[in-house]
Amino acid sequence: MTGTDQSTEQCARLSGQCRSPVHRKCNSVSSILLLTFVIGLVYLAIGFSSPLITLYLQELGASYFQISLILTTFSAVTLLSNYGWGRISDRFGRRKPILLFGLSGLAVVYFLLSRAPTANWAWAIRLMEGVAIAAYVTPSLALMGDLLQHQGRRGRRMGVYRGVASFMFAGGAFLGGRVADASSIRTVLSICAGVYVLAAISGLFVRESAPPAPASPGRDEPAAAAPASNPGDETRPLPWIFLAGVLLWTAAHNAGASMWPNYMAYLGYAKTTLTSLWGLAALVEFPAMAFSGMASDVVGRAPLLIAGGATAAVVHIGYLSLAALLPALLAIQVLRGFAFGSFTTTGMTFAAEWGGQTRRGRNSGVFNAANGAGGILGASLGGSIVQIFGFGALYAVCAALAVASAICFVVLRKNGRTAEEGMSNE
Repeated sequence: MTGTDQSTEQCARLSGQCRSPVHRKCNSVSSILLLTFVIGLVYLAIGFSSPLITLYLQELGASYFQISLILTTFSAVTLLSNYGWGRISDRFGRRKPILLFGLSGLAVVYFLLSRAPTANWAWAIRLMEGVAIAAYVTPSLALMGDLLQHQGRRGRRMGVYRGVASFMFAGGAFLGGRVADASSIRTVLSICAGVYVLAAISGLFVRESAPPAPASPGRDEPAAAAPASNPGDETRPLPWIFLAGVLLWTAAHNAGASMWPNYMAYLGYAKTTLTSLWGLAALVEFPAMAFSGMASDVVGRAPLLIAGGATAAVVHIGYLSLAALLPALLAIQVLRGFAFGSFTTTGMTFAAEWGGQTRRGRNSGVFNAANGAGGILGASLGGSIVQIFGFGALYAVCAALAVASAICFVVLRKNGRTAEEGMSNE
């Protein structure tokens, strides 16, 4: 091979045109970093807004029942959209265009939401948000699965990816309440719109992972890294017991979280205090997710899912009995961060690596749809239970749902132990 030929091949490799497994692995690193930056921006905006959304709806005149209905319909739209975007991304073999549509849509949604004159207007805008957030969430998880397919220690990498998001969420939550107290919640939502614009611009530079090209006759190719799953498992759907556990865990989390700001306000905490408490839990999630990812690479995914369900039950019992005591509430929020980190990172990793690239969009969509179904159940329970029975009854129900999710993950470990351990990294 001449020097010119060598230079040409080197340029092709650097530009990402060489599609061998070894070079795909190298070229995926920059896209993983960019996706991590994008999810950080997305969760910065979510941290700014989510602790204040139900309070904003109250300011616009919504009752607890109407807040519950708004959250329920938002979750329903998100559920259907997650499934739809997953199928579309698999059918066309593309993730990035849908992801960019979602980020751009979120920028428009939050610009409009900051100017909503009534609760009904905010309701319609939040339905648009459900479509847009699904267009980001499902393709981004599938794309991360594509990029991590030929990487080792996928749990650790996913933990860092999602942990950065929680760290940025914490920063947003700490700042959001202060901005709202100093100005208004509308100002917070306007800032979120700008953050989503920056995320969409950053997403333009993400490169998708192309399917492996067939080897040329007579040409030796470097040995590929081990795939995420066995060839015979390329089209397998996610286990139903896993999806049931995801639904129950998310229902417990969403039911409690939907009324948590109102509960804190009922107990006398200021906006700055409640957003700081929310941010504290998110700050703990970063190391918790990194640790959970590394641990799941060693012991498997199911044990960390079980831990996430059991710890969440303890957290909700703490809200029920100790939330009026600020020192105890600080400890509960730290524990909540570990519960959320253990469940979220491990669930995302399990869903992203199960099956092959041609199925990953649908699996990501179904996983997020299960989260959405849990969101519907949780949102429908949250305000309704508080309106009729009070906050104490709500957190008792949340604890029971979290225990049920842990039981599902125990069954997952027992029934699919051999297959599940095969999904763990060597």
